[in-house]
Amino acid sequence: MKKMLYFQTGADDATSFPADRIYAIDAGTAAVEIYFTGTGTGTLLSSVGLTVTTGQEENVVKAIVQKINEGPHSDGLVVIADDANSVYCHSGITACGTITLDTTP
Repeated sequence: MKKMLYFQTGADDATSFPADRIYAIDAGTAAVEIYFTGTGTGTLLSSVGLTVTTGQEENVVKAIVQKINEGPHSDGLVVIADDANSVYCHSGITACGTITLDTTP
C-alpha cells in the first residue's frame, strides 16, 4: 500500500499526495514548502506550504521525513497538517497554508 500524505487547510480544502512523489522539501523563514511531481506530464509541480514556528523549520523538515519513513501504517494515511482538526506531525507546524496543484515552475 502506498503512503499518502494528508493536508487540510480548512473545512472544505484538503488533498493528499503519494509520499513517493515528493520532489523537494524547502525550509525558509517561518515556512516549509513541500514540492511534489505533478500529476500531468512535463514539468508540472504541486506544492503545499506550511506555516512554521520560527526556529523550528529544520526540525519540521526532519519530522516530515521521519513520519514518512516510520513503520507501516494500517490505512496508509500520514497526516502532515490538518487545520480543521488541529493535528500536525510536529508541534512546530502552526498551519497548513496554500495547496497548489499542477503548476509550471
